[in-house]
Amino acid sequence: MKTRLQAVRHEFGWSQDRVIRELKARARQIGEVLGSDASLKTEISRHENAQVEPGPEWQRLYRLVYGRTDADLGFVDERQPVSADRTDEFTARLAAARSLSLRDVELMHGQLDHIRALDRQLGAPAVLEQLRALMATMSQLLAHSLRPAVRESLAGALADAGALAGWQALDVGAIEQAWQDYELAKLAARESGSEALLAHAIGEQACVLLDVGEHTQAVDLIGEACAVARGHSPPLLTAWLHATEAEAQSECGEDTECRRALDKAAAALPVDRTDPALPFIFLSDEHFDRWRGNCLARLGDPSAIEHLMAALTVMDASFARAEAGLRCDLAQAMIIRGEFDEAQVHARRARQLATRVGSVRQRRRVERLASVPGLLLGHGDVMRLDRRRSRGLRALSAARQDVKEADEGPRAEDLVLADQIEDGRHRYPCDAAGFLSVRRITDVGRAMA
Repeated sequence: MKTRLQAVRHEFGWSQDRVIRELKARARQIGEVLGSDASLKTEISRHENAQVEPGPEWQRLYRLVYGRTDADLGFVDERQPVSADRTDEFTARLAAARSLSLRDVELMHGQLDHIRALDRQLGAPAVLEQLRALMATMSQLLAHSLRPAVRESLAGALADAGALAGWQALDVGAIEQAWQDYELAKLAARESGSEALLAHAIGEQACVLLDVGEHTQAVDLIGEACAVARGHSPPLLTAWLHATEAEAQSECGEDTECRRALDKAAAALPVDRTDPALPFIFLSDEHFDRWRGNCLARLGDPSAIEHLMAALTVMDASFARAEAGLRCDLAQAMIIRGEFDEAQVHARRARQLATRVGSVRQRRRVERLASVPGLLLGHGDVMRLDRRRSRGLRALSAARQDVKEADEGPRAEDLVLADQIEDGRHRYPCDAAGFLSVRRITDVGRAMA
């Protein structure tokens, strides 16, 4: 029987040996000592095969490794609620909230910034459990805080934390948890009275809809975020919202609307790209180039490569997850332009980075590139091939399946005859002989696998 614990490991693309390394690293952080690799592999197998239910310490370690909740990992909480009078506990919480100062809230903001920096470099699994613990503390203090100034500031910190947790949950593949984190962020933002925090939380929540294919609803939700921010938002947030809208429009295949939103974002960008009030927004020139390239790649525009390469050249090495996404975009854009060798290089590196930082989201992107024939031609969701072209595409898909199953090169008769392939917006020429080489494209797929 495949357990949730085993399924999550497979989503991360990790071997048991990799999990053992992660478990030992997290155990050292909390002062625990684990046994030999051989004994750990046996224990992991027993947990994953439902032969033994992991105890509380094991559950904690798995949460630290994967950044998932107990429910995500399939752990059942069998503890019974306490029925005794809890008045003392309530009064203690009131006292703790009463003692909280604005300086204490600033320290919490500092913790958030530290977690944000670690998230960029090490990935969400390394810090998500720590962030959730901080959010639980914030939520408890906010629920028992009575002083308006402290309550407002604490709510702002919780809104920031909730949005960060939502983004991290999305990255590790916990879609429902991400949605709930953004709901919490929105509630806290409203409590804080900050339109900027609310607009940011709504804008990021739209990314959850994009990831599950609800592209039109995502556009609508971003429109709501823009309405919230209108007249109240700093220029940096305005630019970020327009860039987010452009991404959603590109997912819908709306070329004109996407480019219009990108132009609005570029026009709104301030000279100073840092805003102390918006520590969660990174939109330097290279980040904006990356975003523009991402949108153009989704639209099937080969010019995306120019923007993506410009961003890659100057990208901060600490943005490991962002680099994985950028290289996915590059691989897609280069396949469209027929630069298959370069596509292999970027796809392989994207997979390495995604696996290193535990990004299930980016791994899935690489896997889609490797397994969906339509994506080799541009925007697969809106591909409109005529009958001759779709016949060729079916032959291409069959040849790719042969390679996947037998790991053999395709036969000469598996080459697809075509002078070009159209998707309604762009034309993708084949080679000089008039053939789209299945062997070359399946080599790209094998390199990604």
